[in-house]
Amino acid sequence: MKNILAYSLLLILTSSCNQNDFSDTEMYFLTDKASYRVNDNFEITVIVSPRSGEKKIRIKKNLDNLKISFHTTSTELGFSQELKKHFIEGPSLTTDESEYIDEFTISKTEPFKKTFKGLISESKESIILEIHELNIIDSVAKSELLVNPKITIKGNFHTIFSAKEEYFTPKDIEILIK
Repeated sequence: MKNILAYSLLLILTSSCNQNDFSDTEMYFLTDKASYRVNDNFEITVIVSPRSGEKKIRIKKNLDNLKISFHTTSTELGFSQELKKHFIEGPSLTTDESEYIDEFTISKTEPFKKTFKGLISESKESIILEIHELNIIDSVAKSELLVNPKITIKGNFHTIFSAKEEYFTPKDIEILIK
């Protein structure tokens, strides 16, 4: 009897984690422009689409399972911003998760889309990118952008109840400071 119960619980946990991932999806960013200047507003749209058919994805309402980072292409290290550290745990067997998690059924014709608005500003030695909704305030040295004005936007979604991550196709933009 214990073995049957253990196998049943394992099956429930495994199936709930598998329904919750971003495997077999195409994930990419769209921006409203290819190049920006200081004091420009910008938009980054997150797109998640299944490779075929329909798929259910779950995203935390506070977007805690989304990470976005910005990297200069003139250096290997660049700079990055992680939205929030996440604590990985199993699904609750007693609480209603809908308070914290949104479930979306996506298809090729109706992918998940979310647009974030931001601002590019400057300080004496840095260019600052801000996306208030995601609590991102990040900067890069002006000297790096003078060498090469390209910045690569990278990101990933991790599944709600596991450490599995699926990555977005990186997107390049330019920030012109001259």
